[in-house]
Parts: sequence; structure tokens; C-alpha cells
Amino acid sequence: MILRHFLLLLFCGIACAAWSQVKQEEKSAEISPLPMSIDSTKVTYKNKILAFPLIALSTETSWVFGAGGAYIFKTSKKDLSLRTSTMPLLLLYTLKDQILAGIGANIFLPKEKYIIRFENTYSRFPDKFWGIGNDTPANAEESYTFTQFFINPAISRKIHRNLFAGLGIEYQHVFNIKYDSGGNFEKDQVVGIYNRSEYDVFGLSALITYDSRNHAYTPNKGALFRVRFSNFNQSRGSDYNFQSLDIDYRKFIQLKPRRILALQYYGLMTFGEVPYRNLAQLGGSMMMRGYYQGRYRDKMIMSAQAEYRFPVVWRFGAVAFASAGQVADNMSQFNFSRMHYAAGAGVRFSVLPSENFNLRVDAAYGDRWNVYVLLTESF
Repeated sequence: MILRHFLLLLFCGIACAAWSQVKQEEKSAEISPLPMSIDSTKVTYKNKILAFPLIALSTETSWVFGAGGAYIFKTSKKDLSLRTSTMPLLLLYTLKDQILAGIGANIFLPKEKYIIRFENTYSRFPDKFWGIGNDTPANAEESYTFTQFFINPAISRKIHRNLFAGLGIEYQHVFNIKYDSGGNFEKDQVVGIYNRSEYDVFGLSALITYDSRNHAYTPNKGALFRVRFSNFNQSRGSDYNFQSLDIDYRKFIQLKPRRILALQYYGLMTFGEVPYRNLAQLGGSMMMRGYYQGRYRDKMIMSAQAEYRFPVVWRFGAVAFASAGQVADNMSQFNFSRMHYAAGAGVRFSVLPSENFNLRVDAAYGDRWNVYVLLTESF
């Protein structure tokens, strides 16, 4: 969640940091699939560590300075079919005295019998609020600040081919909440913000995942279908009782070599006394690009996007994308006439061809123009 708040992220040092490693592996990366004459038992994978400075600028944060890195590895160096595991790290400080720090992981254990994922973040920065609902006016914008710890480890076990079942934990500690009096937080008595300076949520999750993608971050074929149910209960230390059900479906179709049609549907439904930062959010750098993340919030969201990806020259590629979505208080409120739409285009640069890691630069229009510069694809 925290890493998605940045609209402009300039990876000014990544090319230098990765260049020597890239040059060593470019030739082997271009040979795919491996010829049958090669003895795969003698081919081993070389783990990598990347580190680079980061500079960012946005109207919300002013100048941002920091550092990022990633450990890129395989848990079995001789298993060529095993997908690459990653552990990214990020630390940022802004001229508005904001701090963002995060560490994540996407780890595929040998034979992909188990998959471990987590995102641990600390954030201290202002956010924006327009009210609750799908039709909040642009002139209702107001600011608030908070500090948050967020932890969500999950482990999944393969039960049949590409089918996994798993369990997870989600914990949030939100504190130092500050907002202007007389605004929408008070008028709507927003759960988790109104008359509170801090709160905790703790929940357990069960998830079912079908994953046939050939790469966790930049797939060009296969599909992902994940259903996750989470229960937050005061008996387990949460300040609120509520439930959430989120559905994520992605499909990648190779129309021609290196020309990919990527499709995604995402839906989230929450029930009960849902605190503000657990509400469904429309916008951001991943889904509904062109809208500020959280421009519209409510208990439920339905959204979809399509993206066409194609090569241009050398390591450069391009994309065109469009999306639609809306938020609602309950299922009966969803209606095609209440949809929000966004569209845009972008450029891709392969910073690490052997791992299919791309630097993406997207320009999108939703309710305003937004620019995104991030590592890896949006989905």
C-alpha cells in the first residue's frame, strides 16, 4: 500500500547499479527456451543484490530523497522452472518531514511447493480525503495526517499443480491521527478517524490462489485468480469487528511474440464496522491510474483494466491501457451509469533483461493527469 502512493519515482541510479550484472547475463537471457543439448543440472542461477539512490517529486510530498534495493534470488539455483524470488527494500524522506519505509518479499520455495509473501511498512505522511462514496465532489478535498505500521505475512501451499491454499495475518497500527475540525471526517463521523487518535486492526485470512503465470512481476502468459477472505475481531486484539472479501483475476494473452494483452478484474467487499483505512479505494499507480489513490472510498469496489504491451526498440517497450471502476456502500448500488473511467499510455525500459524487470513510466488521465514512474508492471 505505502509504495503505491508515489506518482513520480526517478530511479536515477539503477542503471549504473545493475549495468555490470546485466552485461554479464544478456546473452544467456536471450536464449529461451534452453536448447535440449544443455545439461540443465549443470546450469545454476546467480543471485543478485541491487542498490540504488532514489529521488522523487510530487505536489503532495515536495522533493523526496532516499534509497532502494532488492535481493533477487532463487531458492533452488538448479531448478530452471522455479520462478524468481524478490525481497525489495525502500527508505524515503521528504522535505515535508515525511518518512516512508518498507520491506517486502515474494518467495518461491523449491518446486514451488510453498509461496511466502509479505509487506511490512512504516509511514508518516499526509493524505487526502473527499468524503465517503462514489460521487464526492472535487472541491470537498481536505487533508489529514497519520502514522502507520502495516504487516501482512502469508504462506500458501501447493495442493494441485497451479492451485494453492494459504493462510495470512494482517495487522495495522494507525496513530497520530490529525484532521481539521468541521470537515467531512466530523460530518460523516468516519470510523477509525472521528474522535480517535489511534487504533489497531488485527485479522486472520484464508486464501485460494490459482497461478499459472510464468513470472511474478512481468508475465507474458498464464493467469492469476486469487480469492482472500479476512476476519477482523475484537477478541483477537482488533478495535473493530469487520470482514473483507477480495477477488483478483489476471489474464495474460500473447497475441504475437512480445505483444501481450493483459487483463485484470479486482473487487473488494467489506462488511461490518470498517475503519477508514480498510475501506475500498479507487485510484493509484496499480488500478485506475489517473485518479489519486483513495479519491473515492467506500465499503466495496469493482474495477477492471486492460493493457496492451509491445516492444519498440532495444530495451524499450510501450503500453496503452484503459480502466473502469466504482465504489459503493452495498452491492445494489453498483451501476454502469456510475462508472469512473481512465486511460493512458506508457514507456517501458528493461533495467534487468535476464529477470524481466522493467522501469515503467505511465501518463494517465482519470479526473486529472497523473504521471507514474515505478519499477515493475502495474499488474
